[in-house]
Amino acid sequence: MVSIGLCSYIRYMANVIKEYHYPQAYFLEPEALIHFGIKGRTYKRWLADGVTIPGRYKVKGTNYYVIEPHEFHTWLIETRIEKATQFNKLHNGRKTKSRKGGKPTSDAVPADHEANHSASLSTGAKQTNGLAT
Repeated sequence: MVSIGLCSYIRYMANVIKEYHYPQAYFLEPEALIHFGIKGRTYKRWLADGVTIPGRYKVKGTNYYVIEPHEFHTWLIETRIEKATQFNKLHNGRKTKSRKGGKPTSDAVPADHEANHSASLSTGAKQTNGLAT
């Protein structure tokens, strides 16, 4: 049997708001991306798609923006971050094969193509790498 005190404690912990501390009041955009671990291309895509990013402010008289970390981090957690699961992870949990040595990733070349290629070389034609000499 679960005691009343334990249930209220669990309910209290579920409603706790985390307080984050940042090294500065405002970040330049590239600094904020590094601090929050966001790739520049992703951020540019959000802007190109018309996403309104809370905490992004234009500095008057300049051509750059700053990020207020509290607003931005709250928005990032609420709208862009999700827990990794078996179904949304990169490669769905399977191991990827190494591509060392420039080996092809699939056998897309039909077998009879290789036979035609070797037959054309047997007529005495020189094989080149396509570079002009």
